Amino acid sequence: MMKSAANLQPSAKTILLVLPILLVTVAPSWLAIAQRRGSPRISNRPAAPLGWYIFKGTDGDFSLAFPAKPEPFEPGVEGPVTSIRHYQVSTKAGKHFSINVQDLGGDPRSRDANEFGQEDEVIAAAAARERGERVIQVHRVAKNIIEMEVWQPLKDTQNKLHRLDHAILRRGRLYTLGCGSLSDNKEVDRAVCRKFFNSIRFIK
Repeated sequence: MMKSAANLQPSAKTILLVLPILLVTVAPSWLAIAQRRGSPRISNRPAAPLGWYIFKGTDGDFSLAFPAKPEPFEPGVEGPVTSIRHYQVSTKAGKHFSINVQDLGGDPRSRDANEFGQEDEVIAAAAARERGERVIQVHRVAKNIIEMEVWQPLKDTQNKLHRLDHAILRRGRLYTLGCGSLSDNKEVDRAVCRKFFNSIRFIK
């Protein structure tokens, strides 16, 4: 049975409430881009893709390889400690890459600040379905990494956009990487998404 948020300790409750919010804020930027165009989980990971732009977090805590220099996007969502910091890139080939970063507070050395709860995959998937998304799969890559694959409907059409989300919980900070397709009903390039996800490095 799924645990009620009211019965959780404060730090765990914060993560359960914020995780679905962060996962949904991956989508709006590239979803808006797709609609405007008209129709049509570290340190031992592989090196960043050759020729990509190495982006560093605003406070120097991580680096991530994008296909070009990312631009900031304001999702307009406030969390318990900070607002969500969001950066994104869209390519001419119809691929979209993004990262959300948000602080959750609490002791950065605690278990709750470095490990997802037992029900978090279920909660994230339920939140996606409530938004009308079709959840293909959600699974835990590591104790602090959850991945989810969804198809998101385009408003007022029968078309859908494909997206992979990669959420990392580390030291009381939640990093949500999104890799999506801007082409109607077209699957993402999984190999490119994996290169993007694997390129993250934590500096401190």
